[in-house]
Amino acid sequence: MKKKIIAVAFCSFFFSCKSTLKTIKGIKDPKIESYSATQKYLHKKDMDTARVVYFKDFNSFAQASKKKLLQVPNALFFDKDGNFVDYRKSATDCNAKVDDFIQDLKTFNEAKKDATKTIADLKQLVVGANKNLLSEKPGEITVFITWAKFAGTLNKEKAFDWVKLLEAAKRKGLNVNYYLLNCDFQENWNLTKEEKEALGVN
Repeated sequence: MKKKIIAVAFCSFFFSCKSTLKTIKGIKDPKIESYSATQKYLHKKDMDTARVVYFKDFNSFAQASKKKLLQVPNALFFDKDGNFVDYRKSATDCNAKVDDFIQDLKTFNEAKKDATKTIADLKQLVVGANKNLLSEKPGEITVFITWAKFAGTLNKEKAFDWVKLLEAAKRKGLNVNYYLLNCDFQENWNLTKEEKEALGVN
């Protein structure tokens, strides 16, 4: 348990930004949230809550952290066969590249694929806002967009803007499915006192 907590508490699952940037962007320290609170937040931002998915529990969250899937905000792309497709052309690229990648999805099949990360593996870690959401037929392209309440205006500038770009791509005829993957700590995980202290939340 201790190793799992440390892996989550000190990993780069959020973002690497200086304190001044955090202040400017309204980024806050993570805290424990509830499904209803995150849904209310999305409503205020005029976002569709029907596409929201959450990590099942703390163990699932920790597994995602170990697989380096928890940068926030970020976009995780998968092809029709469920293979991970990296929008980055190099390891040093950041999420600023997501916009261009979405706007050029017609070349999606030419992007580098990684069969060691699959959509099936990710789906095992999450639950949908409704029970049928994750069982729907996958698109030619499936995208999980990570976001969190504590991310401040980065949600609007990144995650929610990517949703608009994906909706525009769908209107152009591209077969794309997307999900809004919430990365807040959840009340229904029933975190222990030890876990809360290690994560610095209450």
